Amino acid sequence: MWSSIKQNWSCARDSSSGVPTDVTFQVKEKGGIYEVKAHKYYLALVSPVFKTHFFGPFLGGNKDIVKIDDAPVEAVKAMLDYIYLGQELGWEIKTLEEMFEIACLADKYDVVGMMETVKDCVEKMPISLDSVVETAHIADKFSFIGELSELLLSKCTKFLSQVLCSHVLDFSGLFSKSEFASSAAMLHSLVLKVDLPDCSNCDHFPCLHGQLVPDESWADDPDYPCLDRGCLLTDEDGGHWTVFGYEPGDMFFNGGSEGPGEFVYFARKTTFTTDGKPHLIKDEDVQIVLGDGACIYFDCKKCDGAVPAVHLPKRDAMNMWDTEGNTDSNTDSD
Repeated sequence: MWSSIKQNWSCARDSSSGVPTDVTFQVKEKGGIYEVKAHKYYLALVSPVFKTHFFGPFLGGNKDIVKIDDAPVEAVKAMLDYIYLGQELGWEIKTLEEMFEIACLADKYDVVGMMETVKDCVEKMPISLDSVVETAHIADKFSFIGELSELLLSKCTKFLSQVLCSHVLDFSGLFSKSEFASSAAMLHSLVLKVDLPDCSNCDHFPCLHGQLVPDESWADDPDYPCLDRGCLLTDEDGGHWTVFGYEPGDMFFNGGSEGPGEFVYFARKTTFTTDGKPHLIKDEDVQIVLGDGACIYFDCKKCDGAVPAVHLPKRDAMNMWDTEGNTDSNTDSD
């Protein structure tokens, strides 16, 4: 019943419907005046503000005209689309700023249900690293629409928090646009207040994935992770290597009597099966020498954490590393 009534309302906007309009929105935008026609009774049924304006005590002025100078004409048309159509509005193709302009009218005229529809659309709009600061800027710009602005800021904060849980994020790139600087700083401060969990794979925050493995200087930092046995690394060409010849605390003295020179790790070339299981390739072992200009990166995501011990080479009776392939044992035999 209601849907058929709404369908008739939609038809009433067409001049051929025989139902004449009786109110005109005069929208001032970019130096011009744009007119949009509507029906007082339809507007009054969904907005107490319109009801008072059209049918309340006469306070002077022309009740057949609604003058608007604080919203673009497209936002006014969108409001009327909502009032007359109620659904299939096509708002999913609008920008965030356009949605907030519509929200301003929903708030100003207290149109029944319209703000909730705007919130639903804003909630579904995607956010990326390229857009997150500009998105926060829009939320800040329309902060006077409290609940919607807070919803969007919360969405931005949650997005960045989730990114931080799985990636190393360089905030300097987010601050590159001067016009968004204050919003970026605000977003940064909000993210820092979030209690972020350690990565579920590498048990470190932020996640080590993609971080450059440093030289021996990291040893002075108690919070920096060691390259444990089973740690997965990635080289400059995207190849994967599994550390097998290093235990926490080991250090190779290559600098002679003057003290430690370089950190050396033994690693084996690693590929992955279609179901994600690691395969360490025999006879493809390397020595990774940190402090020798090598660019090696942590990779915690490839196989859900460190390579299990069952796949790692083991030492033989002469304390030499097994080169015949993967061990069949489920335990380390170090």
